[in-house]
Amino acid sequence: MQSILNRVLVLIASFLAAAIVIGTLVSFALKKAQPGKNIRTPDPSPLAVSSMSTPDNTKLDAFTGLGRLRAATKPDPKKAAGGTPVVITPWFSYPAGDRAFYEELSQKSTIMRAVITEYFSKYTEDELLSRGEEKIKADLLTALNERLSLNKIQAIYFSDYLFIE
Repeated sequence: MQSILNRVLVLIASFLAAAIVIGTLVSFALKKAQPGKNIRTPDPSPLAVSSMSTPDNTKLDAFTGLGRLRAATKPDPKKAAGGTPVVITPWFSYPAGDRAFYEELSQKSTIMRAVITEYFSKYTEDELLSRGEEKIKADLLTALNERLSLNKIQAIYFSDYLFIE
């Protein structure tokens, strides 16, 4: 009796294992997966930029006061849902030792957050991906520098740049 029960259990376990393997293979075959499609090269860390200098030997500091921002892209008419959530952690390089400029960045951080989230809400996910990260950074750098009066941001970097699907 016990050997029959063991054979039945082995048969059921084999059937389940086969179903899982076949289901996995079928799902991979039908999904048109593109591994690595939207992988980005990471930007340097704020500490790395702080140890760098510009071609004219001006030391740089990093302003990381904006934190992690969450925005929604413009809704895509091809997709049923609303906009795609995007998570960005921007930070800037600026001339080291410029205390007045650091204070201006701190005071205008709310405005800068709004500029960045508004930028991402103007475009769909596909439009942002086709624009490319460098174009997005250049657009944001221009928009942010227009709002600054004491100095200009040297470069914008993203620690996080993720579309949540």
